[in-house]
Amino acid sequence: MSDALPTELPSDLASALELALVAGASSPSGEADGVDGRRLRAERGRSAVLAAALDLVDSGNPAPTIAEIAASSGISERTIFRYFPDRDALFIALVFEVIPRIAALLSFDRPSGTLETRVRSLVAQRIEFVRVAGPLARSVETLSPHSPVAAMMLQLRRTRLRDQVVAWLGPELAADDTERITVIDALLSRPVIESLLADLDEATLRALTDSIIRIVG
Repeated sequence: MSDALPTELPSDLASALELALVAGASSPSGEADGVDGRRLRAERGRSAVLAAALDLVDSGNPAPTIAEIAASSGISERTIFRYFPDRDALFIALVFEVIPRIAALLSFDRPSGTLETRVRSLVAQRIEFVRVAGPLARSVETLSPHSPVAAMMLQLRRTRLRDQVVAWLGPELAADDTERITVIDALLSRPVIESLLADLDEATLRALTDSIIRIVG
């Protein structure tokens, strides 16, 4: 796990997330040279806590308690609170842990090709995003009414996914065409994509792609 991952709420969370997305899929070297034993144990313990929390989220528990994370990780609750001063700090670190896996799927770099080619690519990207980050996305949605941090994360995610639609489908789709953007954004949302994944086949993909192309016009 990278030392760059925050253990406390950043003063500017949006900027921190943007920097992490720009960094993309870069991963830590894993080298332990020059790291004393106490720090190395702390890093391993912190990684175990994050892995346990993510496993719980992925298994369908969108808001695991500290007690559940402690039981799953084998790390005491007291030690967990030494790593993360509160639940928000743990949640932020969990999001940053997942970002390298999804950064490429949130890129604004529009691929070349026809509108149909770009729509197909965008649909494929959104399907992969839901497969990789769907459980954590549900966690953000579940926690957002009770956590300002989760609410901020949710708004940032929605904004980025909506902006990605404009970036990939322009110039055919104007940035100020809010009605069409809203409909396309809804078609590519997590709930809709998840509902399609159970019986996803080429015909379903074609229907979704064709629907978006017709909306763009």
